[in-house]
Amino acid sequence: MSSMVECSPFDIFQWLPTNVQEAFSASARRIRLPDGERIYTQAEPGNEMFRILSGSVRMSVLRHDGREALYLIFEPGDCFGTSSLVDGEPRPQTASAQGEVELQILRRDAFERLRSDHPAFSDALLRLISRHMRLLSDYFVTSNLDELPYRVAKRLLEVFKSFGVRAERGIRLSMRLSQAELALMVGASRQSVSKVLQAFQEDGLIAIEYGSVLILDLVRLQLMVSER
Repeated sequence: MSSMVECSPFDIFQWLPTNVQEAFSASARRIRLPDGERIYTQAEPGNEMFRILSGSVRMSVLRHDGREALYLIFEPGDCFGTSSLVDGEPRPQTASAQGEVELQILRRDAFERLRSDHPAFSDALLRLISRHMRLLSDYFVTSNLDELPYRVAKRLLEVFKSFGVRAERGIRLSMRLSQAELALMVGASRQSVSKVLQAFQEDGLIAIEYGSVLILDLVRLQLMVSER
């Protein structure tokens, strides 16, 4: 099976010269975490940024009334936790290991040293934060203006771009994604998302197997999103 992944979209290394990449790696420590391990919790102080070496990380927000939103599932190479280092504010989300994860952790003192010693690092931080802001803007527009089938199709394509692997029959995910989690990603009930997925299956776009989703017709799913 071959991966669909082209490049990790939130990897700060894509904007760093080799010597700054090496300085980052030399300054960061590496840890391994088991599935479900909490990396940090929203509203707590943040004194580290992270870069994923393997596995995936689930980013979510929990409201006081118990409602949850699943912001993103980060892939290997992606960096997160930067905003609290930049603005000194509490963590805006909760980060948890999705499967076994290996991370690079850059503490505040090393973070500030890299900013001081390497202007390219500060420039890359701006690019990274800007990319996050563009994604948030896109999610805001989609959640307010687009119908649920479009939102489900768009999020499926995003997840499969990062974690899809080609199989004998279509494209499957290399990580788990339940219908309940997909519902949290699109801001709808699990029942509503299940109806959309059933309609997609009846139309030959996907297959639902053992609680997972298999994309059967990637081109038609992409057309559904690109025609907007």
